[in-house]
Amino acid sequence: MLNLLIVEDEFTTREGLLTMVDWKTLGIEVCGQAGNGLEALDMIESGGVDLLLSDIRMPIMDGLQLLTALNDKQLDIPSVLLTGYSDFEYAQRALRLGAVDYIIKPCPPREIAAVFEQVVSKLKERRKLESDWSGLQFQLKENIPIVKSQTLLEWLHQPKPRGENRKEQMRKLGMSIADQHVIVIAIQPDGKPLEELNYSRKDLQLIQFATTNIVQETLESSIRQPVEVVKDQHGITSICSGTFDLLKDKLNHGLAQLQRNLEKYLKITVSIGISSSKSSIDELSEAYREAAYALELRFYKGLGGIYFYDNHEDVQSDPPAVLSNPEQIKLEALIIEQLRGGLYAEALTLTEQWFESFQAEHARSRTEINLQTLSLMARLMQLGKEQELAESGWSDSLVAIADQVNRVETLEELSGLVYKAIQQLVELRNPHKTPKRKVQQAVELIAQEYNSPNLSLASVAKELFVSSTYLSTLFKQELGINFLDFVHQFRIEKAKAMLQSGDYKIQTIAREIGYFDEAHFTRTFKKWTGLSPSQYKKETLDPKS
Repeated sequence: MLNLLIVEDEFTTREGLLTMVDWKTLGIEVCGQAGNGLEALDMIESGGVDLLLSDIRMPIMDGLQLLTALNDKQLDIPSVLLTGYSDFEYAQRALRLGAVDYIIKPCPPREIAAVFEQVVSKLKERRKLESDWSGLQFQLKENIPIVKSQTLLEWLHQPKPRGENRKEQMRKLGMSIADQHVIVIAIQPDGKPLEELNYSRKDLQLIQFATTNIVQETLESSIRQPVEVVKDQHGITSICSGTFDLLKDKLNHGLAQLQRNLEKYLKITVSIGISSSKSSIDELSEAYREAAYALELRFYKGLGGIYFYDNHEDVQSDPPAVLSNPEQIKLEALIIEQLRGGLYAEALTLTEQWFESFQAEHARSRTEINLQTLSLMARLMQLGKEQELAESGWSDSLVAIADQVNRVETLEELSGLVYKAIQQLVELRNPHKTPKRKVQQAVELIAQEYNSPNLSLASVAKELFVSSTYLSTLFKQELGINFLDFVHQFRIEKAKAMLQSGDYKIQTIAREIGYFDEAHFTRTFKKWTGLSPSQYKKETLDPKS
């Protein structure tokens, strides 16, 4: 219903207008009456008036003065004025002041109803157009970020076509970065992509939204300039402007802070690849290629790193035509021969050499390395058939291991798959030569040397005549924990016993268990127990406090 205000100084006329017209049939509710323009103006300013029916001749403030006041106050109220035959000139002035129509008195109720039927129809049509236009403007405003994101994704993945004016498109879409000295930062979660984790659709959207916000806020705060952030199926890509002479230190600090923020707030670890600085936004796809290449270095150097693009460390992405590394093929044959002869230690040594050759030459593509690994797996499968291990279920196990080759993220994880396959083969043929003995020997060494400042994965691996990578893999497979965390836990248990006795100072305990920095000991103790050493000691010795 539309609200109508009736303004008429003669009481009987006003009552007639109120009662003789069936306003509700027209979709109108009479919300008030006024005896002059000044009263009406106060009521209109209070709000809630949609339509106005007013006499022209009234005391204090007439109808024309009321229209003038409404115009001055920019109050858009569709108005119909009542006038006599002798006041036609006033009616013309009323139309010039914005009145939608006028009615000459005396007039029958049906004429008034007919006029207001048209007024209501036009008002509803106008409001619908205004609503549609507001909705269109809102949609355009809401969709600009989507269009901007889609445009940047296209630029990241495709070279600039001839004739495209990216600078003008950036202006129209309100992009915050400059069109010169462009740097691309590729950010990818470690482990499974977010889409593969056990999140609901709603939770996944919230995490992606939160991740994007954290990336933008952290980087803009660190490098003190605008950053554009887009997300795709692989991760998140940030684009900023600047030269490395001015930005590299800020980027290093900001990206390290970003990793800490994502781990702290979302429990996500990420690896990051950064392109060189390109002269123009037209080279965005080349910058993205460099950032992706830099990110590939995590396969060789490990997850959670920050890798800057370097032409000397460019990683091949195209698959090779043939596997043509004679040295590796020769090593594969030797590995199989040693296993066939039951020489487990020798086979492991050769396998380590085989993987070290990949580590030394980043020019090998991931595809080639995976194919080479599958080639070795096929040789192991053939060896198992020769030695009649099919009935043991080892073949099925090897197939399951081989299926994971294309999904691992690092060379260390890939080596773990191969070691696992070899381990299972050796255990079936020679149960007394299981690699578990190496883990047990490592645990015994830790128990003997836990308080030595020189205790490390490398030192223990050297004592056991295996590589650090292999020993690290065995720890994760057999104990479900990495080497360093095992050492910390072992030392913390020793520290707990000394704290419970109450006979030692914290500084002495730190030194006795291998931490020569008391602050480092305190941080490590709190990480594993949730309490500082002094709090733990107090609660242990005085539980009621």
